[in-house]
Amino acid sequence: MKRSKAYVNNRRDQIVAILEKDGKASVADLAERFGVSPLTIRRDLDFLEERKVLSREYGTAKLLNPMGRPSGSRQIRAITAISRLAARYVDDGDLILINTSATAIAMLDHIEAQDVTCMTNMGKAILLESIRPNVSLMLTGGEIRPPRTSLTGVGAISSIEKVTAAKCFLGCTGLSAEYGLTSATSPEPAVNAMMLERSKYHVILADSSKLGVTSSFQFGSADEIDLLITDTGATDTQVALLSMAGVKKILRVDPSMPSAAPIVS
Repeated sequence: MKRSKAYVNNRRDQIVAILEKDGKASVADLAERFGVSPLTIRRDLDFLEERKVLSREYGTAKLLNPMGRPSGSRQIRAITAISRLAARYVDDGDLILINTSATAIAMLDHIEAQDVTCMTNMGKAILLESIRPNVSLMLTGGEIRPPRTSLTGVGAISSIEKVTAAKCFLGCTGLSAEYGLTSATSPEPAVNAMMLERSKYHVILADSSKLGVTSSFQFGSADEIDLLITDTGATDTQVALLSMAGVKKILRVDPSMPSAAPIVS
């Protein structure tokens, strides 16, 4: 019997919770817990591994965060909840720009709008099996920078300059009221800045661990942000400072209840 997408997503969230609690789990154990076949669990683990949620070795899985380091499930659930909410802001016929952020790329799993075109500088995006038929994917081209396979340089910037996007959905390493949007790596900030310039509406996806953080390279100011989607780990003080700095709207989603209405600021 084919299960609903909500049922499958719930099982995958539970797998993440199990890995957080136990450290690791085998395919056989997970199949027995959920009463499904090992093949089904392998598909779940493939899905989560593609998104840098976990790593696999010799029939077992262990939890990772999107940067490849051990992490708690709350951050991973926050990223999932943020990406699901962000996908609701994509409209039929939109051309959207997405950078190399794991949270932004995860949106591609949840876009329901029709005839959407997504341009991204994440080279690995073409390997995602879960891209829906309603979304056409375009790569910017440019120089490939391992290990994230980000596409940068003149080629990437030139491609973005030629489009006018309805919206951009960008992640960041840090976001502060004083220094705005920052990234830890160069030359990706130049690509991010061009995405801001060539889109009409700017959506920033940043879990609460990114707020109040300033990294090495700035690519945008707080007053350029039309919508910030974060999680309920963001404090009222952080939200107030960002609002005073010019962020026009802030939504906080509860990772433990992603279907609940977000807190609007």
